[in-house]
Amino acid sequence: MMERLFAVVLFIGFNGVASQGNPCRPIPFPMQISFDETSLQGAIIFTGDETNHTTQKWSITESDPSVSLQFINNTYQIALIRPVDLDVSNLNDVCNSGLEQFTQRVTCNENGTPDDEYIVFRVNPVNEYPPVAIKNNTIKIQEEEKLIPKFIARMLDYFKDRDCPKVTPMVGISKTTAGPDVSDFFTVNTTTGFLNQIKNFDYEDTQIQCDLGKSGGILNITAEDGPHNVYTILNVNFTNLDDTPPVFVNYDCSTTCYTCPVPGISVTIDYFDQGIIKTDPSRIKAIDPDTPSSNITYNLEVDPAKYIDNIEFENGSFILNQSFANFSNFGESSDFSVVVVLQAMGSNGHNSDNFTLTVNVTVPPPTTPEPTTEPPTTQPTTTEEVTSQPTSSPTTIQPSTPTTRTSSTSRPTTTPAPTTLAPIENANPDKSTDNNVLIIVLPILAALILIIVIVVIIKMRKSQPQQKYNLGEKNVNGDAEHYETPTEMDNHAFKDEKEGV
Repeated sequence: MMERLFAVVLFIGFNGVASQGNPCRPIPFPMQISFDETSLQGAIIFTGDETNHTTQKWSITESDPSVSLQFINNTYQIALIRPVDLDVSNLNDVCNSGLEQFTQRVTCNENGTPDDEYIVFRVNPVNEYPPVAIKNNTIKIQEEEKLIPKFIARMLDYFKDRDCPKVTPMVGISKTTAGPDVSDFFTVNTTTGFLNQIKNFDYEDTQIQCDLGKSGGILNITAEDGPHNVYTILNVNFTNLDDTPPVFVNYDCSTTCYTCPVPGISVTIDYFDQGIIKTDPSRIKAIDPDTPSSNITYNLEVDPAKYIDNIEFENGSFILNQSFANFSNFGESSDFSVVVVLQAMGSNGHNSDNFTLTVNVTVPPPTTPEPTTEPPTTQPTTTEEVTSQPTSSPTTIQPSTPTTRTSSTSRPTTTPAPTTLAPIENANPDKSTDNNVLIIVLPILAALILIIVIVVIIKMRKSQPQQKYNLGEKNVNGDAEHYETPTEMDNHAFKDEKEGV
């Protein structure tokens, strides 16, 4: 211990003596000088604060100097001969650690005895360049992942920087408006840069189907490096499992979003309606949320089962092959309902929930026939039974034969006009109208026949001849030779005519 102390004292004493007798001392510049890597060629990196020097005693004695030592205005200055850039030109290059520090030898040649010193130069790194995203890969997450949280990737590997030495950026996740954002499914450890999935993905979830889209979304990864803040977009694909049954939706929809699903329909129709049943929406279909191109098959059931053959499902519409009235042979007397249950099966063999169509059928009341105009004693008859007959047949009066006397005047008997029964209103409008025509024609024919009969009787009466008898005629009274004044006896018909009766 004492020996070491003695050596130190000797060294200090020697240097003190030397410094007093050495004209190169003290050294007019520091032994360590720092400058930024951004300093350009010719940049002054040191200027001394002493101005009492009269001559330049020190100079650079390196064989390949990087700096120059100048004596200006009675002080020393050091300038860069060539710049020192710590950064790499290519992102994938490895940083050169030997550039951060170098030394330069300076020498004082006073009194013929050289005095050497070494100045250490340190290059200060400058954060000039922002991180650059070198990957824009697609990451995948699978539906119903069981291990949560799950490591996905190291985000620090997605960024590189030209700056040296390398600075680890702070990596995070931010929301994006560039597309469907899936940031809710992930988190990033700002220290390690590890990206982890923290939320299960359900392919059939409304958020996926309607907001994000079935193909997935994007993830906005940010990297903060000092004054620089950059980001990169990662595409996130959802790997789907075909584990969901079909869903009934509006025919124009390709997803189960918002107003597309159709839980059931109720309609009211008439007993005589047939063809396409008008529903709202007018057409439906089943889609598979997992596989849009899935082959869907349908199964239809009807209650009451007796109408199963009358209802079909085709091209998204329910169709009545014929009206319920015809199909039931008018067997329903009051309003009734028919329930149609439709079920869809996807290519994965899963069956959908039941889709129910309730058809409320309105049956009109039966038609009541109108009352007839017949007297109460007349039994009602159908139209086919009603005929127009006269109440009495016309009597034809034969011309009277000549007689010697008549006690009364014979006149033709006038037959009253025939009467007809009032026709009963046809209770069934769908039957033929031939009976109505017959009812109209028959009375007309009867009236014509009666007129003809009356005309015939009158003509016959007018054509009756006038006969006169001579009572005294020969061989009449037994006396051939006796003639009497003829007595004129008129036929009673003639007499009537003559009297103008």
